[in-house]
Amino acid sequence: MALQVNAPVFNENGDRKAGGFFPGIFSAGFDHKFLCCHCHCILRDPIQGYCGHRFCRSCRDELLRTQDSNLLNCPGCVEENVGPQEMGKISENRMFPDNAVRREMYNMAAACVFPGCTWRGKFRDYEAHEESCPFRQIACAQCAQPVTDGRMAEHRANECPQRLVLCEHCGMELMFARLQPHLEVCEKFPLVCERCGQADILREQMKEHLEKHCPKRLISCPMGCPEQFNMDMFSDHIHKSIESHLVWTVQKMMLLEQKFEGGMAQPAGLMQVKGEMNNIEKKLQAVERQLKNMTVPKSSSTSSESSQDARAEGGTGQEGKPSKVSSEVAAKTSLRLIEPIVAVLHSELDKAIHSLQILEGHFRQQQAQLDELESRFRAQQQSLSLVDASKADLEMRLAAQEKARYDGTILWKVFGFESKKKEAITGQTTSLYSPAFYSGPCGYKMCARIYPNGDGIGKGSHISLFFVIMRGNYDALLPWPFSQKVTLMMIDQNHKEHIVDAFKPDPTSTSFKRPTTEMNIASGCPLFLPLEKLHSRQHGYLRDDTIFVKIIVDTEGLDRFTEMNPGRFASGYP
Repeated sequence: MALQVNAPVFNENGDRKAGGFFPGIFSAGFDHKFLCCHCHCILRDPIQGYCGHRFCRSCRDELLRTQDSNLLNCPGCVEENVGPQEMGKISENRMFPDNAVRREMYNMAAACVFPGCTWRGKFRDYEAHEESCPFRQIACAQCAQPVTDGRMAEHRANECPQRLVLCEHCGMELMFARLQPHLEVCEKFPLVCERCGQADILREQMKEHLEKHCPKRLISCPMGCPEQFNMDMFSDHIHKSIESHLVWTVQKMMLLEQKFEGGMAQPAGLMQVKGEMNNIEKKLQAVERQLKNMTVPKSSSTSSESSQDARAEGGTGQEGKPSKVSSEVAAKTSLRLIEPIVAVLHSELDKAIHSLQILEGHFRQQQAQLDELESRFRAQQQSLSLVDASKADLEMRLAAQEKARYDGTILWKVFGFESKKKEAITGQTTSLYSPAFYSGPCGYKMCARIYPNGDGIGKGSHISLFFVIMRGNYDALLPWPFSQKVTLMMIDQNHKEHIVDAFKPDPTSTSFKRPTTEMNIASGCPLFLPLEKLHSRQHGYLRDDTIFVKIIVDTEGLDRFTEMNPGRFASGYP
């Protein structure tokens, strides 16, 4: 049975990555001398140094490209910790093809490692089979995951974690890999209330449900009881505690009465109005008593008048005139008594209304002053908030400018790595971005992105390192797509074996088009460094809970796009 490939060796253009073959091709075992000292895979086009260590030809060329010197220490000698006198060197004129090992390997039985392929044969034919194998796996340009050749369209549509999907709850468009973290914070996602069990409550409405509508929410009795209980038990509590609630109500009424009678916490103007109203009430009571006293003689005069009329029937009409005159005199006398009282009442009421109007005017004036003070206070708070935000933004920009480099390189110090790795494992913060760096003062704006617990096929087993093109101020002057060589490095703080991976950008990938957002999709190596090797005592990639990552971007030829020297143009400078 074919073995699962650990990582794809072909990109979408059909180009093979540097390095050797996977050890799984020799299912019956193999000699350790068949392994490359750089990529630790089965040698492909083996060459040997004077020190005896063997390398793939592509690995030798990669080492010479990515290092600053053409005379490098042999990684095999460094790993064996040999002395300076015996230390081998890596260079084109100090290495030769190892035809003996090539012939020995050619006759070994090999098997295809691509899943589903049953090819078996001699090693001499393996490389040709690998190129034409219908089951070969290529790397997806977006997620770097291995995909069987011919299934890329299906993978992009249904399997790629970087494909764009829509959240079925809020309609937001996002990458599939970010869908699950988004659902954990989506405001339109339906939840189940943990207290009452009601389902299909939107996350944005859950707080209001818990505070106002949930029958299981905790409330306090408004009538002085110390205990708390669920809202659905409030009715039972009311029926069981009638006596204690009545006692509490009586006590509150007595306390309010004491405060009212003592004039506690009442403004002086309102006390004045209350006194005037009491005086008016007393005067009205006096008027009522006077009117009652006035109705007695009037009724007696009316009865005597009727009796006199009865006696005068059949007599002359002149005998009833004195009684009518006396009634009119009594009515006029009553009116004369009432008129000054009513005038006093009107005067007192006018005074009371005037006092109330004055109090209302003072109240409105004080309220307007309070509103103005509150608006000034809020304006000052907003001004202070804006100042604080501007200060924080300036400090952040200054810090970024201090760390920015303009030579196409960045040496990124990542401290507190173990805590960041734990956050990545729990999903709290899965990746980190480096400060921005530039290919020149007017060049490309770039940054690095690292996944402490890996991403894609490297999740949980490797550190994933990616390169990101960011939107810059001078993008309109620069050539697109981005085509500069990129080298990714993990620094060995023991200076023994730096991890190096380099690639030439794919011009068809959206990762290297001119950015239309703040940054493009990251591109790099999901299997950059195994976590086991990170913690190995033989290496110093992690020391004092700190790692160092370096990215080198080839800047050759870029100055002609931004230098714009008139003298050079005049002399035929392209």
